[in-house]
Amino acid sequence: MEVQCYLFVLLGSKLFVDKSRDRLRPTINLFLKDHRRLTDYAWGASALAYLYRQLGVATRAGSKGLCGCLTLLQAWIYEYFPLFRPSQLPQSLDAPRASSWISPRLPGGDDARQRLACYRQLLDELSADDVTWTPYGRDGHTDIPRSLFTGPHSLF
Repeated sequence: MEVQCYLFVLLGSKLFVDKSRDRLRPTINLFLKDHRRLTDYAWGASALAYLYRQLGVATRAGSKGLCGCLTLLQAWIYEYFPLFRPSQLPQSLDAPRASSWISPRLPGGDDARQRLACYRQLLDELSADDVTWTPYGRDGHTDIPRSLFTGPHSLF
């Protein structure tokens, strides 16, 4: 029961975040009832699909925030947009790539407004040459080892 509670909080507060800040979606609990089936679910693909959906919601008029796994979005931005990339620690190939970025501590208030204006200007002036289209190299699928892949699971 403790493991189920921990996973419920982890999934609701890290992967499938919403704007409530203090409430978790009860539907997550449906996937946690049978702990033997946890490895059958594609949690990464689910988190990515949820983030894509929330990005769509955030583009609507009147939207006041963004939900989803923002660590995933932040790591993607760092990989593809060098203009926004902070410094990076040397990392082994088997470590999560997102853990290698050193996020700067940025002040709030008026400084945050100035920083936002600066980022908006950088985005407005962005050209195709400012985007890293293949961050893992031309043959990234051969250069990066499969991590945490255990093979297909039986459907029966």
